[in-house]
Amino acid sequence: MTRPTGTLTHSSQLFTAIASAGFVLTGVVNTFLGPILPILSARWALSDSRAGYFFATQFLGSILGVIVSSFLLPRYGFRLIIGISYLLMAVGVSGLLLSEWRYALLGTLALGLGLGFVIPATNLFVSKTNPERRSSALSILNFCWGLGAVSAPVALYATAGRNHSSVFLLVLSVLLLVLAATLAFSTETTPVHENKKSIGHSPKQTEWHFAAIVGGMFFLYVAVEASVGGWIATLAERLAAGTSTRWILAPSLFWGGLLAGRGLAPLLLMRLRERAVALAGLALAGAALCVLVFSSHWQWVTAAGLVAGAGLAAIFPITVALLSRFQDMETKNAGLMFAMAGLGGAIMPWLVGAVSTRSESLQIGLMVPLLATVVLLWLHAIGNQGSQPVSE
Repeated sequence: MTRPTGTLTHSSQLFTAIASAGFVLTGVVNTFLGPILPILSARWALSDSRAGYFFATQFLGSILGVIVSSFLLPRYGFRLIIGISYLLMAVGVSGLLLSEWRYALLGTLALGLGLGFVIPATNLFVSKTNPERRSSALSILNFCWGLGAVSAPVALYATAGRNHSSVFLLVLSVLLLVLAATLAFSTETTPVHENKKSIGHSPKQTEWHFAAIVGGMFFLYVAVEASVGGWIATLAERLAAGTSTRWILAPSLFWGGLLAGRGLAPLLLMRLRERAVALAGLALAGAALCVLVFSSHWQWVTAAGLVAGAGLAAIFPITVALLSRFQDMETKNAGLMFAMAGLGGAIMPWLVGAVSTRSESLQIGLMVPLLATVVLLWLHAIGNQGSQPVSE
């Protein structure tokens, strides 16, 4: 008997649980560079411009990982791709223990490759196995990612006070290796080939202009998220001016807002159209970014980070769900879209650092993601028709 679309075998259910747990570590690796960068910059005496190289290298590695995995995924399946990703991340995280910053960049490239493998593969796995409730299922998966993003600054705060940030890196490397070994002995039977069946979307939605809009959404969303998450700790540290060490928790509030928002997103998406949720969230995030740009108090900056995270929470799951409108071209186009996301993450955080160095003001640099948020809101206004499965 043919298994219904989206029904998982027991082995795939186990694989889903392992991959979801792994997405917690993915959230740690994806975001810990921001809160640890002031510590690394002090060790290596880096300017903002040079520190920005780490963000650019991570996301350039992510782009390369997306490109390579898009060719390997149809041939070898989700298990191998996701397993390799955690091995690469383990190598990359341990590379940050090196004494020379140029060599540590190679480690950042490796963890970026791992992220480029794991993020699209895991999102596609969940999307394909939940065709009737994509946005909600993806919000839950990315809620796991948010757990890791929130925990990273807290763990760094606990270890940095004792000058043991290297312990954090070692423990994270070991956990990533354990996860890679666990995946090596797991099984996964979900097919990676395209589902030819249409899900009720108009063929016009696969035209080139829709692809350009969705590509812009991926590019700008990750660019904004990476820029705010990556630089908010540095901004809070400078505004605190030695009066407090609690600035290191600023990213936790940002990722905490993202986590809380993704926990609420499935409930909102049951009652509101995706377009309405996206537009409201981006308007909220834009208002919070205005506070980052114009406030002179680190307390306001950390609070604004919380609001910005909440506003951005549902945007990525909603954007990934739009890939289903490519119908039988979903997996092929997904590689390009996630590559655009990596490109945004590579360019904009570096650009923030470059503008900051040139203007001698990080807040002026953060006007870049503020403007990007406005453009992203416009793209969702014209390109997201707000459709959602009835079962949600």
